[in-house]
Amino acid sequence: MWQGLKALGIAFLVSFSLTPLVRLLSHTAGFEDKPLPRRVNNEPVPTLGGLAIFAGFIVASILSWPVAKFRHLSALYLASMMMLILGIIDDIFDMSPKIKFLGQVFISALYVVTGPKIVSLTNPSGGIVSLGFLSIPLSILWLLGITNMVNLIDGLDGLAAGTVAITSLTCILLTGFKLDWFILVLQCAVLGACLGFLPYNFYPARIFMGDSGALFLGFVTGALAIEGSLKGAATVTLAVPLMALGLPLLDTAFAIFRRAKQGQPVYQADGDHLHHRLLHLGLGQKKTVLLLYFVNLLFAVGSVLLFSVGPEVGFIYTLAVLIVVTVEAAKQGVLKVARKKDQSHACFWDQTGSDQDGSSGKGTKKRS
Repeated sequence: MWQGLKALGIAFLVSFSLTPLVRLLSHTAGFEDKPLPRRVNNEPVPTLGGLAIFAGFIVASILSWPVAKFRHLSALYLASMMMLILGIIDDIFDMSPKIKFLGQVFISALYVVTGPKIVSLTNPSGGIVSLGFLSIPLSILWLLGITNMVNLIDGLDGLAAGTVAITSLTCILLTGFKLDWFILVLQCAVLGACLGFLPYNFYPARIFMGDSGALFLGFVTGALAIEGSLKGAATVTLAVPLMALGLPLLDTAFAIFRRAKQGQPVYQADGDHLHHRLLHLGLGQKKTVLLLYFVNLLFAVGSVLLFSVGPEVGFIYTLAVLIVVTVEAAKQGVLKVARKKDQSHACFWDQTGSDQDGSSGKGTKKRS
């Protein structure tokens, strides 16, 4: 546990210390999220914050190597760095969604081929189900799914970093029970890197993590889950981070439903995500993010129950939370398809928006 706390502290200090420098460099080089019809920030905001998060994770994990039994560490470093670079390229040049997705597929496949993969699943009724030749494609799909869920939730100041921090903390608590020091140390490094970045990223954000940070955090979260599945009950181990990421999972499902219903590509951006709808209610960015943190915590409790009490209790609890959140989200129109004349304005934060205290005001800064 000491090495885990050490990794957490180092990652926090590195991320916290480097973020202002990354912000300055990003601003000087002109790497900023500028106001666009699809965004709602009314002034440029430096991006590439993922560099500071990545540095915190790498430095903390390297300095903790004597204790952690690092399995497939070189593959994790290589693939996560490539995912970071892919995000940086997208942040700077705004690459095509198809090209970006193909890049994600290549990186995920490279990691699965050179590193760990999901080789089996635990049958709830007993026994182990070997995946055989399906292990590679299913592992790639897992990495792609988790990576893009985190990327999709990155729509408000501090939302993605806070969501991943909650997920990592959940995995740390449950990993400690298994005494898997490798996963524990790396999850602590992820948590520390997110916490070090959050003071600059929480509303009003002075820097965005960008796709570089979102893709990196999503990929590492998925990769560590695969690594953890090599020990113990694979189905349960994979379900823990997936349930802890219940909110972005649900939001992704809603987005796919909306876009499929309208006949649009699943990667087509819109302004009807959960956080957008909550903003339209006038909660304000800060209250919206805190509310979504709370929902994330509710899903995280399901992960804890799944692992510590039993799969049946965990799944029943999570199903109940899922139903309540889905019903409330549907009431706010998350599953509705916006009219064409409204879609061009769907991502604007107009004059009826709310400020950080939840009151009505103008000029609120945030990207979609």
